[in-house]
Amino acid sequence: MAPDTIRVLLVEDDPTDAEFTRAMLAQIRHAQVVVRWVTTVADGLERIRSGEHDVALVDYLLGPDNGLDLIRRATALEFDTPMILLTGKGSREVDLEAQEAGAADYLVKGRIDPDGLERALRYTLDRSRTLAELQESESRYRALFDHLPLGLYRCTPQGGFVDANPALVQLLGRPAPDVLRDRYASSFYVHPSDVARLRDLLETDGVVRGFESWLERSDGFHVPVRNTARAHKDHSGRVVYVEGAVEDVRTVESVHRLHLGGARFRAAFESLGLPLAVTDLAGGVLDVSPALAGLLGQDPSALVTRPLDEFLGAEGAGRWRAALEAFGGGRTDPLAFEAVFPEGRRAAVVCAPVADEDGEPAEALVVFSPHPGP
Repeated sequence: MAPDTIRVLLVEDDPTDAEFTRAMLAQIRHAQVVVRWVTTVADGLERIRSGEHDVALVDYLLGPDNGLDLIRRATALEFDTPMILLTGKGSREVDLEAQEAGAADYLVKGRIDPDGLERALRYTLDRSRTLAELQESESRYRALFDHLPLGLYRCTPQGGFVDANPALVQLLGRPAPDVLRDRYASSFYVHPSDVARLRDLLETDGVVRGFESWLERSDGFHVPVRNTARAHKDHSGRVVYVEGAVEDVRTVESVHRLHLGGARFRAAFESLGLPLAVTDLAGGVLDVSPALAGLLGQDPSALVTRPLDEFLGAEGAGRWRAALEAFGGGRTDPLAFEAVFPEGRRAAVVCAPVADEDGEPAEALVVFSPHPGP
């Protein structure tokens, strides 16, 4: 545990037990522990709601109330503070109850020492940070999936529908959900006459790139498409799902290599070959894809924390700042505008907000589509 401050909420109605727990927390050597002590479920829930604490220690018995009820209510309300249950009697039943209620861990009074308490805090805080990072990654991936101007899909090995992004639904003529599920997913988004060949390639190679076929849209029009698909397997080699992208061949300009890797957002961000950036809502760059760094002639590390509007030209920078203001104000739809790179090359820009685990706008995903020529 790095030397820092840990803000602990102690929900305990017994003053003797509370003082004993505070004394052990004071003996933790690798961090300064600041404790707030409350005695009731209502006060504990209110303090957890505030989000002011890094972790909560909740007693099992709180007068007429039950600490598990507090944990269940905080979990149901999706509060972020991780909670550790303190109980006077350990058993498998209590362990399962605590886990089902949403507790990160449980400790048995009388068996706790400062080192064991420190280990429990360290484990709980590390796990909480990891979960927050995973949620942020999933949110970024979802924004990428929903807002890329490219038809993305996921289906089962048997062709059962799992997911399709808005760009694909639009390409297919906005079919009804049952048509999207039964007609298109079952054929892996190629013409039915090509399904067997696509399946064979996926089974043999695990990935198919640039598979050309055609689809009849729900409105009757026929669309030539290029399908890039990957079969994702579990540790035993069994295909779990097929994920890929469908391009309208008539409008494809720059996407020739596509890879939606098994590491989800990170692999997609690095491997799609698209110029992408993630910024905070002040416009500072948090992350860039290799394609964007190459387009700007910069090392990726040199772009991080710099304002993105440095690279958008005067008109593009103004529209970019307006987009950030709109996202900060609650806009959830993507925005598009034109920008001019420093060397004079023009590009279409599509940006979309990325929500945090509370559903609040926290970042922005930006996709660049450079126009050919100067």
